[in-house]
Amino acid sequence: MSSTAYYNQNRDTLFEQYHAYDPEVVHRAWAPEHLKGRKPGFACDIGAGTGRDANWLAEQGWEVLAVEPSDLREQGEEKSDPRVTWLDDTLPDLRKLRTLGRRFDLILLRSVWMHVPRSSQERAFRILTELLNPSGLLVISLRHGSAEEENRARGFHPISADDLIRYARDRAISLRGQYEHPDRSRDHVHWEWLVFEMP
Repeated sequence: MSSTAYYNQNRDTLFEQYHAYDPEVVHRAWAPEHLKGRKPGFACDIGAGTGRDANWLAEQGWEVLAVEPSDLREQGEEKSDPRVTWLDDTLPDLRKLRTLGRRFDLILLRSVWMHVPRSSQERAFRILTELLNPSGLLVISLRHGSAEEENRARGFHPISADDLIRYARDRAISLRGQYEHPDRSRDHVHWEWLVFEMP
């Protein structure tokens, strides 16, 4: 199954599921430390889904480009904050996004990285960092789940925080935070957040 097929087939259920969670709670592992006191600028939410997190950033004053390749994008566009713009594009290449020639002060990937094939992850990381302004933040969440059937059905690939940290070190990018927390409703899933900052 392709990485978007699951989301296209379950768009209505997923919309309700995503919006049942308060983004303040979803992002409390990293956001209070790294967003508080940071002047809102231009953000990119990659794998934006229905726009919950993009709207949350917009409400804090960020101008947000929401990137989403699945049909969830249509639902997100219908309920977007005026400061959110949508783009149909996908990792690892982000060809349309790169064509825009924009640079961002914050790039957020929540529950997205596991859709990138292992062989493409280092290149995807490089592309992401090339889209950041100096001192820009790259925030990536990693979904660690032990249900192999679910992982296959949803097109998940192996992921590793150690790999991301190595990619960052090779590019002289600083790791500013690393956090773990359990999933709110699934015992077999836990989350890890990594916050990187450009020189």
